[in-house]
Amino acid sequence: MTMGLGSVIRHKGIITGTNPLKAEILTESACASCHARGYCSLSEKKRKEITRFQEPEGWEPYVGQEVCIEMRTRLGFKALWYGMGLPAVILGVAITCGGLFRLAEWLQGLIAIMSIGIYYFVLYLLKDRIQNDFYFTVHNIKP
Repeated sequence: MTMGLGSVIRHKGIITGTNPLKAEILTESACASCHARGYCSLSEKKRKEITRFQEPEGWEPYVGQEVCIEMRTRLGFKALWYGMGLPAVILGVAITCGGLFRLAEWLQGLIAIMSIGIYYFVLYLLKDRIQNDFYFTVHNIKP
């Protein structure tokens, strides 16, 4: 993984399908190349399949081709905001409102958990719409 000027995250990948376009990247922990990785349970490699691409312009990818896969870092921060930031704000607002209305602690907790559950349910209902905002771009690696 490399980051160029803080604007994109890049991985090398391999095309695994062309209709629809699919690619696979191999992510590994920092210690995966360590000589003691066979004795340590910390080293880890994972294969991840990526299917959300903008269509490449000017070239036709083929199965087995090595490519460069990019995602803008701002999209990562947006996903972090949807997944962690907004729920934390909702949780804080729910608990604060419960305290202002002098509700019992168990009721405050119940309201907070329900509000987070409702948020994630609405997020689930809007997943197809939100999914269009998150995409990867694929670039041909010139030989």
